[in-house]
Amino acid sequence: MTNEAFPKLNRRGQTPRRIILSSAAMVAAFLASLSLTFTSLAATEYHVGLAGEPVRAVVHTFGKDPRIITRHAGVPVGRSDRCVVTSIRGGANSNVTVYKNGVVTVEADGRTRTLSTEGSVAQTLEEGGIALHSGDRLNTDPQSLAYDGQEIQIDRAFDVTVLDSPDEYTCRTTGCTAEEVLQTLGVTLGEGDVLSVPADSALTQETTLVIRRSSTETVTRVETIPYETGVIEDSSIFAGQERIIRAGVPGTKEVTYRRTYLGGECTENEVIGEKILTEPSNALHAVGTKPFTGSGKAPYSTLTPDGFELDENGLPKHYQSCFDGVATAYYGGGLTSTGVPAAVGYVAVNPDVIPYGTRMWIVSLDGEYVYGYAIAADTGGFAKGGWADLDLYMDTESECWDFGKRDVRIYIL
Repeated sequence: MTNEAFPKLNRRGQTPRRIILSSAAMVAAFLASLSLTFTSLAATEYHVGLAGEPVRAVVHTFGKDPRIITRHAGVPVGRSDRCVVTSIRGGANSNVTVYKNGVVTVEADGRTRTLSTEGSVAQTLEEGGIALHSGDRLNTDPQSLAYDGQEIQIDRAFDVTVLDSPDEYTCRTTGCTAEEVLQTLGVTLGEGDVLSVPADSALTQETTLVIRRSSTETVTRVETIPYETGVIEDSSIFAGQERIIRAGVPGTKEVTYRRTYLGGECTENEVIGEKILTEPSNALHAVGTKPFTGSGKAPYSTLTPDGFELDENGLPKHYQSCFDGVATAYYGGGLTSTGVPAAVGYVAVNPDVIPYGTRMWIVSLDGEYVYGYAIAADTGGFAKGGWADLDLYMDTESECWDFGKRDVRIYIL
């Protein structure tokens, strides 16, 4: 029994060789996989490329030297080129960027220039003689490295002045709309306010914006109501004369206005109320229709100027103007105010009304007297009182009394 039992036991407890070999292979594969996994996890992922261009390659490496990393990526780096690593943590944020040394193109002040790279953008511009001023805007960070082929654009800042009387503001900008300038300054436009340029207009150079503020006020005034003048014809007075039958009296009214101002200037004056205080009283005038003609009598004056002619009515054919006035008479000789000896035909006037030397033809309105041709040469005593327009010189006192004081028509020749 014993001999038979042992062989059976041995067969039951033994492990087949092919099973052991299979398990060992599996363990070895697992360890190898685990080793590769740890190796992969330990390496840093870098995105490598040239400045201004898309990423050229992705590199997994334990190294930290950017030049070695770029060499693994197949990106050429010159001795004067610069490599910049943004992060060493790995992943998409770990970038190795190569800034190639060379030339950049700069657009500024209406010109395009080419400059050699000199480190940062700011340094490159400074070395190239291009100054940056307060408020200027660049299309790139001025502290970033300049690289070959880079295009740099500089938008110059300028001042925009806003006049909002009595206030004045200044905004420095590189270009925006007028509305954006007001928003930056915190200045608002109210209803009716007017800006000197359209709010959406783009500003490209130093500009002054003027705001005219709108305001209104209500004003009440007492005003005159003009009267009307009625006219009737009167054949008893000469044509050209007028007689007042009834004087006119203006009325009064209370008027309320709403005035609109823009920048202190009144732009609208609207009547919003009106009240009659007193009604006007209309005037009535009579105008003459009686024809005026010379009397046909010989003129008293003996002055006879060359080329002077009378028409069929005994009145001057040619004259500048005529008007009706009052005349008196005087005598006595002596010298006139102009130094001419007093004589018939030389008359006294108010020189402020009728200048010395004025030539005239004078005839009474009643048709009974024709003084005739006359020259203004003396000053009448009436000049201060204003009770006459002319003082006609005559030879004798009796002639002066006969003439007395008469209404005359004076033709200015």
